[in-house]
Amino acid sequence: MSAGSLGRMMARRTTVLSTLVLALGAFTALDGCGVGGAGAAVRPKEATAAEGLGEAPCREAESSGEPLVVDWKPEQRGDLELMMKENVAIVSYSCKGFKLLKDCKVDGTYGFLGMSRKESVVKLNNADEVKANLPLGGIGIAGSISAEMARGSTLDVAMIMIGKVKTTWAKVQADELKGECEGATHFVKGAMVGAFAMQTGTKGQVKTAAQMFGASASGASTSEKNVQNKDGDIADCAKASPDDKKAPAQCQAFIRLELKGIIPKAAPAAAGATAAPQPAEKPAGNDVAVAEATCPKGLVMAEGKCTEAKSAAAYLCNPSKASECEEQCGKGNAPSCGAAGSLYVTGGGGASRDEKKARELLTKGCTASDTKSCTNLGVLMLQGRGGAKDSAAAAKNFEKGCGDADALACNMLGTQYKTGDGVTKDDTKAVALLQKGCDGGNDAACGSYGKMLLDGVGTTKDPAKAKTALRRACDGNQPQACIDVGNMLEASRDVIGAKIMYQRGCWRGNMQACFDNGRMELGFGGQKDAAKRAFEMGCMRNDKMSCAAMKVLYGGKQPVFPGPETMEASRRCDMGGSPHDCGVAGLINLATGNPMGQSQIERACMQQDGLACAVKNAKK
Repeated sequence: MSAGSLGRMMARRTTVLSTLVLALGAFTALDGCGVGGAGAAVRPKEATAAEGLGEAPCREAESSGEPLVVDWKPEQRGDLELMMKENVAIVSYSCKGFKLLKDCKVDGTYGFLGMSRKESVVKLNNADEVKANLPLGGIGIAGSISAEMARGSTLDVAMIMIGKVKTTWAKVQADELKGECEGATHFVKGAMVGAFAMQTGTKGQVKTAAQMFGASASGASTSEKNVQNKDGDIADCAKASPDDKKAPAQCQAFIRLELKGIIPKAAPAAAGATAAPQPAEKPAGNDVAVAEATCPKGLVMAEGKCTEAKSAAAYLCNPSKASECEEQCGKGNAPSCGAAGSLYVTGGGGASRDEKKARELLTKGCTASDTKSCTNLGVLMLQGRGGAKDSAAAAKNFEKGCGDADALACNMLGTQYKTGDGVTKDDTKAVALLQKGCDGGNDAACGSYGKMLLDGVGTTKDPAKAKTALRRACDGNQPQACIDVGNMLEASRDVIGAKIMYQRGCWRGNMQACFDNGRMELGFGGQKDAAKRAFEMGCMRNDKMSCAAMKVLYGGKQPVFPGPETMEASRRCDMGGSPHDCGVAGLINLATGNPMGQSQIERACMQQDGLACAVKNAKK
């Protein structure tokens, strides 16, 4: 989603807030504006932090989390939405509470992916559930209505879900944070979008989402400590379609966040030591999605909320325990079937690698309407793993998954239409599906979509849109996209931007990006130490050009052998080729002891090739 679209989506938000009762004292340290709502007709005595916490243990957050945000004040929701309009949002999330770090960020964007409309009503039955599922305001709410909850009251949340906003960032390292980031623990990977209504209820009382939205709109209160909060309009949500580029005007509320833990900074290397590069990773997007724990430690996800395992008939298993996943799958928890299937694909969590069994478990989960199970089953079917290859059946699973806002499914189906595997080849459909996958946060989809925009395949050529899509791919784990964007920025003389893209590609495992990063640092007024580190990382991955730079500039010992590409670059240089051709040929020839290299370097330097000039000066 573009910044303008997201801004319009947020600007038209209407919020109805009546008799929302929160204890502010517990959160003064977490957020300067506190947590609360409009005054109630009869305001109860506010609880202290200790009273709010009660006897429940302090449950630490996992590396992933999916807290509800239905308790936030309008100005707090606005802060989050504004942050997500401009950058990737960073938060502090622990058992002590939740805080948006307004002055901390990571460069990046979010896109919107529509889904088949879903309704859900979640009942929070005790103070522990309230605090676990509402980490920002839960302590205050639990303290305010603890007595009522002890007598059978509940806190009910009705949700209408019509789509997701997602970033392509799969992981963020502490070194990549910008601004005042003390206390940062997680980044906001995405958010569920729609409408919600929150109010107090009663155990055993069953209400539909429509009934709750109607009750919230009336503003009626039968309790001195009634809690009500609402955002969005159920009628407007009914207009939503999975193919929408943005949510309807009155159905754009953030309901639940998707959080991912920030990777701590690496320990500093010993003096004189060379930091090892990150290992080259397999680009995400074409393998099964692995389940993650989303509740605070000691709690499980069941019926849309984090709760104690003993209170749930069946729950989402610990995704690192295959035996528990199979047990909960047998009890009827469909996502656990999918989690178990993923473990049998990877051979993790105590499971042996068995793709036939994985396919059986994923089929069970998909039949029970678990979206991730259907997508992962489609991956195995498409690749002929664990059973016969069935591309047509895979496409049907991907179609279902994409309709439920699974970005991986959109990417896989788009790729099928691009190649004609299992479906009739259709580049126009491929572009549309890959765009949806990209908007939904799948970096591989962004890479493919960007390339099709760049080449004008299935759509009109659009370099500006292509650069945006490729940058999102680079934000994820598509290092070639980093090089593509770096080349575009370098061609437009954006040296700083090109350096950033090449460096990001290098640290995502691409050896060519390492050379380009070193080349830009050395040839365009950058840092010599940074250039050396980049060449070292490229050479450690056996990049010939990086090893040549290390040998010529820093006395490296890695042998360099010329290949056909060196001869071709030399030929083009001799025929009046570009400075780049002469610089490449000259660097390799110098590294291999060929005296022709010196004249080629001098020629490239005369044509203002920065790296060639750096090499020439170093050889004086």
